[in-house]
Amino acid sequence: MPHLLSNPVDHADVDAKDVRIFCEIAFRDLSYNASTQRHVSPTEIGRKLDLDEKTVRARIKKMEEDGFIKYYQAMPSLGLFGMDFITLHRFEALNIATKARLVESTQKIPNVVEVVDYIGPFVSIDIAGHTADEVKQAAEKIAMRFELTMLNLGMRPIRDPKVNLDKLDWQLVKGLRYDARMTTSELAKMLSITPRMAEYKVGKLFDSGALLIRAVINTQKQAGLVFYELEISVDAARRGDVIDALRKKHGEKLWSVNSPSPGAILVNLFGFTLADPEDSALAVLKVEGVKYCRLFMLKEVIEPTKSGWLDTLIESKVAA
Repeated sequence: MPHLLSNPVDHADVDAKDVRIFCEIAFRDLSYNASTQRHVSPTEIGRKLDLDEKTVRARIKKMEEDGFIKYYQAMPSLGLFGMDFITLHRFEALNIATKARLVESTQKIPNVVEVVDYIGPFVSIDIAGHTADEVKQAAEKIAMRFELTMLNLGMRPIRDPKVNLDKLDWQLVKGLRYDARMTTSELAKMLSITPRMAEYKVGKLFDSGALLIRAVINTQKQAGLVFYELEISVDAARRGDVIDALRKKHGEKLWSVNSPSPGAILVNLFGFTLADPEDSALAVLKVEGVKYCRLFMLKEVIEPTKSGWLDTLIESKVAA
């Protein structure tokens, strides 16, 4: 996943529509409560962004040809492993050296699903578990190990795909994990099955919601984009008005809004200059109903390795 902060450069070839398409294909709901499709749907993206399908396909193809999109990754539903909850935690380290040690270690820490690194001592981590108590204990263990300050930003239930996978299914999951664009013919050859069987099995996996696809971006191709997050405390009664004001002001540059509690809003935005994040934070403080606003400059979403704890779980299913 990408380094999300870069120095401003000429971005004449990149507009807000391009970035919004990028957000749609790279950032997915890990609770699996959203729709899941094997391939990114240009039709669905176009409908959401008011673009025609042909335009969306052309822009995605250009990102692929330019190497901006490295590959497509398949994420198995955590419900397949009996996990029912996923919680987002924000951690603050004593210093950036401690944060760096945390980031380096997260790939091997059980229950860690995704890590977002910010400029400075902050990290956000999605943590999953079979029970809410397991998630809480996992977060507290991380905080204690690295002497971190911890903030729970909200828990979400994981949708159960309600499907039982056999050995061949798990072999397909493993094959698609880091190459989700692999053709059914390639999968069939790899697993010594017929293309028709591979197509049927893969279709069943995605139709059931057992897998979702997201793009992984080449950080070296990042140019002139600044991604940032605003953590806003609001009067619960004014939450809807505040969100409406943010959407009106930022338009397409606001690509995600999450409200983990009635008095809190997490807003993800992008800009093309380093001045945009501070200007946005100052502007939101003037909105009626806002108590305070914290600004987080995104550095990168940590790209998973091929030997992480989730891959170990997949390997155990294949072996079983």
